[in-house]
Amino acid sequence: METEVGGGAGQQPSPEADRGAVRTALLELLGEVDALAEHFVAELTELAPYRDGVVDRGTLIADAVGTYERILRRMLGMPVPIRLTELSREIGRRRAALDIPLAAITRGTRLHFRVVWQRLAHHCPPDPRSSWQDVPLLLWEAVEEHSGDVHAGFSEAAAALAHERDRDRRRIVETLLDGDGGDEALVGQAAAVLGVDRDDDLVVAFVPAAAQQALAAALRARRGGSGAHVHEWRGGTVVLLRASREVGARPRPPLPPLLREVPCALVPLARGLAQVPRAAHVAAEVAATLPRGARGPCALTSAALDVAAARLGDVREPLVREALGGLLALPAPERMRILEVADAYAATGTVAGAAAAAYCHRNTVLNRLRRLQEVSGLDLTVPREGAVLLLALAALGQRREEPRPAAAAGPARPRGTGTMPG
Repeated sequence: METEVGGGAGQQPSPEADRGAVRTALLELLGEVDALAEHFVAELTELAPYRDGVVDRGTLIADAVGTYERILRRMLGMPVPIRLTELSREIGRRRAALDIPLAAITRGTRLHFRVVWQRLAHHCPPDPRSSWQDVPLLLWEAVEEHSGDVHAGFSEAAAALAHERDRDRRRIVETLLDGDGGDEALVGQAAAVLGVDRDDDLVVAFVPAAAQQALAAALRARRGGSGAHVHEWRGGTVVLLRASREVGARPRPPLPPLLREVPCALVPLARGLAQVPRAAHVAAEVAATLPRGARGPCALTSAALDVAAARLGDVREPLVREALGGLLALPAPERMRILEVADAYAATGTVAGAAAAAYCHRNTVLNRLRRLQEVSGLDLTVPREGAVLLLALAALGQRREEPRPAAAAGPARPRGTGTMPG
């Protein structure tokens, strides 16, 4: 038995009458947008997160009324006011501000298709041989236009919120780093924006400016999967990594894979977020002593002499003159030979090791160490005198290299004597 729409019994309606029936049904629905909105909200609030009341019912009803007016106007070929297009974008912006996932928003917008289609079928059951077969496409296009504007508004707001949150995160972390860790409220804020617990053990590193490309390459290689927090600070970048419980039990942090080929300063673990500021300051000091040509991280123990030498201040010049004046007065070739052996001995701690490292006979090592003692008054093989001599040599190296960029890369030579060209 055929469905009768606008025609006599047993007759198929004319195309004009059929289209008229479709239009009449759509116009009737346009007058029932309040009922459509109620139906929509009843179904939407059965879905997460709407069932938790994240958006109040009055707002959902008002948004749905405007949405159905837009959808039905579009299907009828009527002008769609700018206020309705803007409403769709505003829905997206408001949902983004409430941190509603985009997937949940998409489920909600697509629910409009079912609500309208069910109500249209109630008004006039679709006949597959009539103009009703075009209605699903018209409805889908109208819903998709609305959905597209909702997504556009969501994306705009999400980008703005992400920028704002990133700015807040940078401001909070920078304030933390510039302080002493004693502000408990600030530590709590920093823990929240970094996504860590205030008592977590953290690996702290400082990447100087000249090594930023190496850091960027390492981050790209891991495509955001490093778990690191990076923050620009004082001309370089502070890198924070949460240490595992097993790592936290060790006296020194292991080398993070992210930093394996990044020239940087790596300092002892910060035992809690409140210790991060001090650790970052220490790391920045260590990074300022990194020699040119470094290829990876430098630990505090490896840079201790250079850091100490950098802190000598007005004492540096007198120390260099008193300890190394005689050495500096020697001809350059002899001075370089002595310093080569001194470097090797400082690195190995034995005459045999120094001879192997310097490719010379052990008697040559002994003779050059003796000559160093003659011109400096300090015996490198005596721990107390050797420490003074190595500190003076580190200070000499810094004096000769000034001005040097704070961002020079990791060690290309063993730390210790600070061998300088003649």
